[in-house]
Amino acid sequence: MFMAENRLELKKGSAEETTKRFYNRQGIENIEGFKDMLVTVSREIEDIEEVKILTIWDSEECFKNWLKSDEFKEAHKNVRQNKEDSQSPILKNEVSTYSIAYKYVEY
Repeated sequence: MFMAENRLELKKGSAEETTKRFYNRQGIENIEGFKDMLVTVSREIEDIEEVKILTIWDSEECFKNWLKSDEFKEAHKNVRQNKEDSQSPILKNEVSTYSIAYKYVEY
């Protein structure tokens, strides 16, 4: 299994609005190999807010297929990442990837 982490540094006060975007799925659930998504908001950071989007996949190839998909393009068409755009709450965006060595879930 494979995990991608998209870490967003946001302007203070914008995490709630950013996380609401994820309430309505925009096609990722239809991509072969997609398993799970978690959206987290970090606590106790003074100057910024931090949101992490963690997605779980069968494989890295499945994740890469998502990045190339029309669904990805559609879901991200209104995301403003341009630093010159003063309206964008995104200060920094960083993607990290991981192989999942162990997973245990009990809800």
